Amino acid sequence: MRRLLAPKWLAWHAFAVVATLVMLRLGLWQWHRSHATHSAQNLGYALQWPAFAVFGIVVWFRVCRDAVKGPPEAKPVPARKPRPEPAAAVVPVTDEEDPELAAYNRFLARLHEDAGSTRRGRAAPGRPAAERGAQ
Repeated sequence: MRRLLAPKWLAWHAFAVVATLVMLRLGLWQWHRSHATHSAQNLGYALQWPAFAVFGIVVWFRVCRDAVKGPPEAKPVPARKPRPEPAAAVVPVTDEEDPELAAYNRFLARLHEDAGSTRRGRAAPGRPAAERGAQ
C-alpha cells in the first residue's frame, strides 16, 4: 500500500482523477449540446463519455490492485501427452482387388516421381539459374 503513495504514483493518481473529471465534463457538455440541437449524435456522445470515465476508473483500480498484489506466481506447465504412434503403412491395392483404384494410385505415384525430378532440376530460391545443372 505504501508503494501507491510514492511521488510517481501520486502523479498517476492525479492524472486519473483529472482524466475522469474531464471525461465527465465532456459528457455534460455533449448533453447540453444534444438538448440545444436535438441531435441524436450528441446524445450518443453524452452517454459515451461517462462510460469512458467508468472504464478509466475500473482500469485504474485494477492497476493499483496489481501494483499492491505483485506479479502472479508462475504456474507449472503441464506435461505434454505422448504423441500417438504413426499408423502402419498401408498395403497397396492390387489390380485383382480394385483395378480402378490401383490404376489411380500408380498415376499418383508417377506424378510424385515427376514432381521430384522437376524439383531437382530447378534452382533453389536465391540461387542463379545458371547453377541448375551444377547440382
